[in-house]
Formats: sequence, structure tokens, C-alpha cells
Amino acid sequence: MEIKTFKKSYLQGTKSALKSAFFRENSHASFNEWEFAEAVLKSDGYVPELCVIALDGEAVIGYCALTKATIGNQPGLALGPLGVCKEYQNRGAGTALVQACISRARASGSAWIALLGGEYYARFGFEPGRPYGIMVSDRAFDNEHLQILFLDPSIKSRVFGKLIYCDAFYDENGHLL
Repeated sequence: MEIKTFKKSYLQGTKSALKSAFFRENSHASFNEWEFAEAVLKSDGYVPELCVIALDGEAVIGYCALTKATIGNQPGLALGPLGVCKEYQNRGAGTALVQACISRARASGSAWIALLGGEYYARFGFEPGRPYGIMVSDRAFDNEHLQILFLDPSIKSRVFGKLIYCDAFYDENGHLL
């Protein structure tokens, strides 16, 4: 397995990998992780060097993106989507992708990374955003899953308020997807 910077030539393979990871019966035709990967490319928050793929030979087996975001008036990054083909899950690809993104975020000078996710991310140092006064929406479920990793611990007391993702994360009515 090799981790590389995402390039547009990998888009179809990336969409296939994400569809393998996330497809469920009755998945929404346009608001899903595999179509979202393409929307990120067109967004104001796309940072090419912060989006990575995992390859097995020439086949894309996983993807992870970091995009520009803000919390209050503090700029940072949002992680997601992260996905690995079903047949490659639980073999280290997801871990390698997240570690690569964190490393690249640190190198870029970003102060924090936020995401909506589960217990999986605690192993990388992500913690609940709520104790810091960080929220993402008016829905309690979303806020319960909001996590943050402070790459610059000195900024912890200055990061609070609402997480605002780049435009790809919202529908045409401004609702979080």
C-alpha cells in the first residue's frame, strides 16, 4: 500500500473506493460520500496537497480529504470524507490515510482539524468539541459527533463557536449535508 497526494486523474477510482465503503440501499443519489469527493474539488476549501489516496498497485483503495474551515474567527481544517474499500478495511489503510493528513496539516501550519465522526478518531488525538464550546449545527446529534484535534495546543482557549465548513459541505439551501 502506498499513500499519495490525490490528483484529478484518480477521481473515478476514488469515487469507486468511497462507494464501496459507504454504499447502502437507498443511498441518496447526489448527497453521498462518493459524489462529495468530486464536489470538494470544485469548492472554495479544496487544498490539493491536503487530500490523499491509498493505492494498492494502481488501484485506489482509500481516500481522505482535508478542507479549509473556520471555528469562530479561527481558521483550520475539516477532515472528511475518509473511506476505504470494503475488502481493504481493518488492514491499516484508514489509519495510514488519517496519519498522512495529520502530518500534512501540521506541516502546513494549521492549528486544528475538526470532523464529524465516532470513537475511531480518538486514537489520533481527536476529542469532543463540546467542552471547548464548539458546535456544528442546532442538531444535538451532529454536535455529539463533532471532534477536534489541536495541532497547536496554545490556541485551545481561542477556538470556540460554530464550525463552518467550506461550501461543498452544504446543500443549495445552506444546510449541512
